[in-house]
Amino acid sequence: MEHNPKLVSSEVAALWGAYMQNSMAYCTVQHFANVNEDSEATDLIQTALTNCNFVIREVKQIFEKENHAIPIGFTQEDVNLNAGRVYSDLFTLRYIKYMASAGAAAASAFLEVLARKDIREFFSATSEMFIKLYNNACELLLKKGAFIRSPTIGPMEKAEYLHSESFLSGLIGKHRPLTAIELAHISKNSETNSIGRTFVGGFSQTAKSPEVRKFMERGLEIAAKHETVFRKILLEDEVPMPSTWDSTISQSIDGPFSDKLMMFHTISLNELSVAGYGAAIGASLRKDLGGHYTRLVAEILQYGNDGVILMIENRWLEQPPQNIDREALRNRRV
Repeated sequence: MEHNPKLVSSEVAALWGAYMQNSMAYCTVQHFANVNEDSEATDLIQTALTNCNFVIREVKQIFEKENHAIPIGFTQEDVNLNAGRVYSDLFTLRYIKYMASAGAAAASAFLEVLARKDIREFFSATSEMFIKLYNNACELLLKKGAFIRSPTIGPMEKAEYLHSESFLSGLIGKHRPLTAIELAHISKNSETNSIGRTFVGGFSQTAKSPEVRKFMERGLEIAAKHETVFRKILLEDEVPMPSTWDSTISQSIDGPFSDKLMMFHTISLNELSVAGYGAAIGASLRKDLGGHYTRLVAEILQYGNDGVILMIENRWLEQPPQNIDREALRNRRV
């Protein structure tokens, strides 16, 4: 007898999240494809669209087969393909690199909690697909001399054990040099912050709603503050500063994206920042770094919560799948 178990909660969550993120990314990259003038990037952009469309199509088929409601997600109503350029072609490449990295990481992370073979095979294929896209984006950025590298450190002379608790110091007074692991997290979080800062900069001038524009302007201020914190840490440690990300934004006020999409995209980047800062807290042994990250996490959590409230007020936030409300069912019988 063939065993066909129903989807479990973790599988539903993974599929629903994949649909939402990829339908959003598909609309975003559609605009980038429409204004692209870099012939070398054409194939990469088309591959990004193909990948997103694959995920959207496969999740829809699985949900239809399982009698699950198809998410609303994002559609052609959320992108204006007649709108002019807001971001540079170089930013498009960096966005695709970042999107591919996030997509591959999310797909791989969910594998641990997936039971059904077909769902595991789908997310395995998705991870491989986005890893390939990521590598292709890296190669093109390297070819253009536009890949932003992490800071360089000198080679370690010898391997040895720690012999003093002073290695953990840094909250007050002089601190020891940053480790390669700590530098890696600072670089990664700086990249996420820079992507977000560029996006909300464009969103702040193209949003239709005054409340959304104000929210994006607040995001710009937070991103600038966080960038200053990271740069100060590197300067104090006399670490060579990496090149800044291209943040060129046109003067267009004709928005290519709906306010709903811009808000969701900002919240999604916010969630990635929280995850990145959380990982950095766990990997950073210097106490001052933990203090910085803890403070910054609190700030972006509050910002994200305010964004969620704004989306709910405008009926832009789609309800995720949730467990049956047994109490509500019991009350209906009263």
